[in-house]
Amino acid sequence: MEKSIETIWKDGFLKSDALVAPKLNNLYNQKSKNTIDKLMRMGKMNLILIMIGASVILIGAILAGAPYVGIILFALLSALIYFGKKQEAKMKEIDKTLSSYQYIKAVDSWLQKTITGYTKIYRFFYPAFILTFTLGMWFSNPGKYMLSELIHISPNLNVILGVPVIWTVGVILIAGLSSVFAGTIYKSDLKIGYGRVFNKLDEIIADIEELRA
Repeated sequence: MEKSIETIWKDGFLKSDALVAPKLNNLYNQKSKNTIDKLMRMGKMNLILIMIGASVILIGAILAGAPYVGIILFALLSALIYFGKKQEAKMKEIDKTLSSYQYIKAVDSWLQKTITGYTKIYRFFYPAFILTFTLGMWFSNPGKYMLSELIHISPNLNVILGVPVIWTVGVILIAGLSSVFAGTIYKSDLKIGYGRVFNKLDEIIADIEELRA
């Protein structure tokens, strides 16, 4: 019995040495390569932007009279860059001789592990960054002046180390919530920055698996 067109296409895709439908193989190979290349370019650019941001914050904190705060924030952001570089290296270790389907599945597995790793880091990073940044603003030269003026205007205001108690409680609450909802916050950021690429990756995998079914 003659094979249907769908069966021929499936055979041609599943067998790398098949002479049937080579264009289909090349199409998915190219789609996979383009999507993964774009993902890696975006990830590398994100690390560069974090590096620039860390440098700007450090310089700004020093100029504002809060060098220790700048150093702490720089160290926190540097930790993110270090983790990102490690994940980038792991991505490059994936065997490129795998079939298109196996390779893109390996990349997807790497991506999920990377997202899980970042989520765990952000549970500590977000609150640490918020607390450090806020303290830096309060105890910088402009911040000290602002707080002294505030206390002068409202002498009956309850303060701790020169900072209104209600402000301190509010910042601690926000920092705590940022830790609790770190996963949601991070995934929202990912959706904004990488949503289209992730959707494209999922589409390619779904199409290939449908052909393999």
